Amino acid sequence: MSVALRLGLAGSTPPKNAPRYRVVPESGEFFHIVDTGTGKVKGFRREHNDACAFARKLEQESLP
Repeated sequence: MSVALRLGLAGSTPPKNAPRYRVVPESGEFFHIVDTGTGKVKGFRREHNDACAFARKLEQESLP
């Protein structure tokens, strides 16, 4: 059984306002903040909470 079926995601629609920046664990000690549109790393942080805060900050700055 696929993961999507188990999580109840099969047939669901993607969010209209998907986040532009994603926090991705990298090398066990760092978290990259990646632009989902380009795939480029915009920054990195050692702590997950700091990485999420930075991603939120970038998200707010990118709004029109």
